[in-house]
Amino acid sequence: MAGDSLEDAFRAALDSEVRPRFDDGAALAATLARLRATAVAAYPELAIDAATFGANLARRLGAAADPGKLARVRADHVHLAIACAAGDPLAVRRFEEDFLGEVDAIARRLRVRPDQADEVRGRLRRTLFVSEPGRPAALREFSGRGDLRSYVRVIATRELVRVVNHGRREVGVTEDAVLDLLVPASDPELGYLREHYRADVSAAVRTALGGLPEQPRALLRYSVIDGWSVDRIGALYGIHRATASRWVVAARNELGAAIRAELSARLAISVDEVDSIIRLVHSRIDLSLERLLG
Repeated sequence: MAGDSLEDAFRAALDSEVRPRFDDGAALAATLARLRATAVAAYPELAIDAATFGANLARRLGAAADPGKLARVRADHVHLAIACAAGDPLAVRRFEEDFLGEVDAIARRLRVRPDQADEVRGRLRRTLFVSEPGRPAALREFSGRGDLRSYVRVIATRELVRVVNHGRREVGVTEDAVLDLLVPASDPELGYLREHYRADVSAAVRTALGGLPEQPRALLRYSVIDGWSVDRIGALYGIHRATASRWVVAARNELGAAIRAELSARLAISVDEVDSIIRLVHSRIDLSLERLLG
């Protein structure tokens, strides 16, 4: 391939069905020359020959290749990705210097622990640089249709969310803390309730929390125990704050309904007393959550 021209190597690597899109040879040659010059100017120290560069552009664009997409390729980032995928230690060092800082930036925004950020950094290196059965190294597939910084940011965010959620599952929910937050002993009306029905209320809260699916449990954990805002929850899940707010409200309502059901089953008193106690507990939990979640 080293003896092939940039244009010849590009055309040879194109999918056969997209080759007709590049019939204008003069335009293609001009675009490829410009992209090559941009790439070399950005990373002159990387030894990627023109034919390898051209073939990779075609292969990475794949069936989506057309003159417009080719013209918009981040040629410098493809150039770096090609060298990294080839195992060039200089390229790998440049990549880590220029782009792995995204892990720290996202980790600070999500307030994850330093050890979690380190774990994600290791996972990210493996995802980007190492091919595994059924999964090529991500930098072998990077098409250049976006920039490497955004590409790394997406992968790092996904991995950080996984690590955070795994850590949360390991720690678990502190049901006593939830009870103390949602049913404060300082409230006179609830103080009476806690004195006479604490065991039943505690058991109902524990069972109700334990029966919730993982996502509502996590949402309540972030909101009630950790005090996260809906903006931060939205950032964690990659959703709008309004959607995050609806998710939190739904989780709260699901917990309230589960507590009501548990208390109905546990309290062996008259129907009127059961109903009044359930209404009291549910309304106070609802108000407490409104106050806590803002």
